[in-house]
Amino acid sequence: MKTEEASRAWLLDFGKGLQAAVGFHEMSHVLTSPLFFEIPCAPSYCSEVLVFQEHILPVLDIPTLLGSQKMLHNTQEIVGIGVYQEDPSQPVGYGGLRLAAFPTPIYVNNEQACDLPEYQKYWFSPLVISCFLWEGIAIPIIDLAYLFSGKFAQQP
Repeated sequence: MKTEEASRAWLLDFGKGLQAAVGFHEMSHVLTSPLFFEIPCAPSYCSEVLVFQEHILPVLDIPTLLGSQKMLHNTQEIVGIGVYQEDPSQPVGYGGLRLAAFPTPIYVNNEQACDLPEYQKYWFSPLVISCFLWEGIAIPIIDLAYLFSGKFAQQP
């Protein structure tokens, strides 16, 4: 539902029942069947990169990151290219997110805000900056700058 105070966002489906959202301006492209390159000895959640517009980008597997188990992917490879900026004085960065389906454009407003349910605490802070209800499901809003900074790897 679109209202005057609604903000545009992308609903991301990572598979295994994991969904999250990012701001509409934070998803740059969606790639299908990209060419991945394995990175030896890298953590399983970020063991691949791809080349996008002459840049080598990390590709994160969110279910593996949150569950520590490498996800088996189907034959349809979908990668969302996220845009982030750690500091306003720095240039923007790009990173890939493995997706189970194409991102869905949605509208979200303040009345949908909610707390992250206890059963979803695998979405840790500060990775999650907010949460909202979408069709009866609590959807976390993730901070791409934090995610791609690698700071999350230092979480207990």
